[in-house]
Amino acid sequence: MKQLLPAFLAGILTTLAFDPAGLWWLVPLTLALFFFLLLDTTPGRAFLTGWLFGAGLLCTGIFWIENSMSVYAGMPRALAITLAMLLAAGLALYYGLAAWLAVRLTSEKRKGTRLIALAVLLVVMEWIRGWFLTGFPWLTIGYTQIDSWLAGYAPIGGVLLLSLLVTLTASALAALVKARSLPAMILALAVIPVWGAGYLLQGRAWTSPDGPARTVSLLQGNIPQDQKWLPEMLLPTLDFYIGESMEDLDSDLILWPESAIPSLARNVREDVIEPLRRTLGEQQKALVTGVLTNPEPGVYFNTLMSLDGGEHLYHKRHLVPFGEYFPLAWLWKESLSGLATMGDDFTASRAPKPLLKIGDLTAGASICYEIIFGEEIRDALPEAQVLINMSNDGWFGTTWGPLQHFQMARMRALESGRYLLRSTNTGITAVIDTHGRVTARLPQFERDVLTASFTPYQGLTPYARVGLLPWAGLSALLLLIAFLANRGRRVSLMADH
Repeated sequence: MKQLLPAFLAGILTTLAFDPAGLWWLVPLTLALFFFLLLDTTPGRAFLTGWLFGAGLLCTGIFWIENSMSVYAGMPRALAITLAMLLAAGLALYYGLAAWLAVRLTSEKRKGTRLIALAVLLVVMEWIRGWFLTGFPWLTIGYTQIDSWLAGYAPIGGVLLLSLLVTLTASALAALVKARSLPAMILALAVIPVWGAGYLLQGRAWTSPDGPARTVSLLQGNIPQDQKWLPEMLLPTLDFYIGESMEDLDSDLILWPESAIPSLARNVREDVIEPLRRTLGEQQKALVTGVLTNPEPGVYFNTLMSLDGGEHLYHKRHLVPFGEYFPLAWLWKESLSGLATMGDDFTASRAPKPLLKIGDLTAGASICYEIIFGEEIRDALPEAQVLINMSNDGWFGTTWGPLQHFQMARMRALESGRYLLRSTNTGITAVIDTHGRVTARLPQFERDVLTASFTPYQGLTPYARVGLLPWAGLSALLLLIAFLANRGRRVSLMADH
């Protein structure tokens, strides 16, 4: 059992490969150590080793969840920490299952085969974690590579293809140390041209401009989360957003954050929404704001409202468990209700595409953590000329959560070949180009307006066209090779006896 502590420490160190540390080169090393520990072990020990690796990664990487529960839900900090760690421990089971399967299905005599199985199955479990029980694909390994050469593959196969290339690199490093067989050496040498090709792909333009550059102003109100919904804060909040917007009418587009209007739309329609709509129509400008809508009794939407002389709505499709709705509400809703904006659950939109009309543009819209689901953002293509994401990460204070969230948003721009315009309450408000590069950004926790340019785009990246097919195809091929190699080994052993 000597591999347990190193596995846990390797998981903790892997957190540093994500933002804010952003040590992308570290993750192949920590994964190589993790895989090395699994080369000579039993399935049961492999499960425990994998679970401890995952626990080390997630206990440190998603510890920020505690902040929302203790600071804003009024939960005792000890209980909030306990619940955050229980969530991390539960999600770590995916890593344990990946390790168990790889060891169970391969022979320890075939090191190269086991290493391939580990690389593929770890990413398969990341994929399952991204949709099972509504999904929570936070800390998917591929996000660490947004600034590495491997980022060139994101428009081809999305973040999971990057994950697979990282895990294969880790397998190659482990093979160099331990396996010393011909297949292992081939695996190790194969990753060199893969990284080189990624470098060359970084400059590839998969999409093309669709019209002239535009000017956008993104407002960051920096309203403290514990004050945001106080009745006395409504007018000061609106004074900031409306006042700054009127000063920035030279911009083609103005974006306010998620729920920037801290009220139901019907309560401010006459005094706020209608005057804004008329003014923007006269000026031939467009504004998008987050607001809560209540079209009928008992139905509440987290909404983006586009005002350009007309009015267009996007309702959030993927809700946050415990923040916007409560699964098994009878069990814990009363004790966790401080996490939600209001007492009633939100309703998820059933719209087939996350699109929002903004003036003469069509935008791929997302609210808050919807941006972490690449396949859902892909639904907006090819119609979307630009992506917009409105968020409020004020729930998580000065923790790592908002920085990790922003790293994932950058990946969506790169995958889709579209600019991403991101307006948030406390940060990170930014403009991201089609290569995932930040072209303009506001500091966190400052009240300010970011004015920058962006260009509408058209066309489809390979990922936008075929989705996860490149990752799935390569994974299936590698698993088939590993299976056949392992089966060949077993047949040989049976013949010897």
